[in-house]
Amino acid sequence: MKISADMPLEPILDRMGAQGTSLNEAEAMRRVLAGQYAGQEVTALSEEQWLQAVGQMELVKETGDEGMR
Repeated sequence: MKISADMPLEPILDRMGAQGTSLNEAEAMRRVLAGQYAGQEVTALSEEQWLQAVGQMELVKETGDEGMR
């Protein structure tokens, strides 16, 4: 699934772990991914890229500010 602002949340939930991830977290992660990796496949991101995006998602989640990248 290619990353975009309107992509479904399922691929993100699958990679993050659906049992331990809220919809708010998945939505924040989608915003981060769309801002940094639009057009790339979710599964093509390296572990380093993914973990960096998770860190950014945590900032967005805590502050509500996408500018915290």
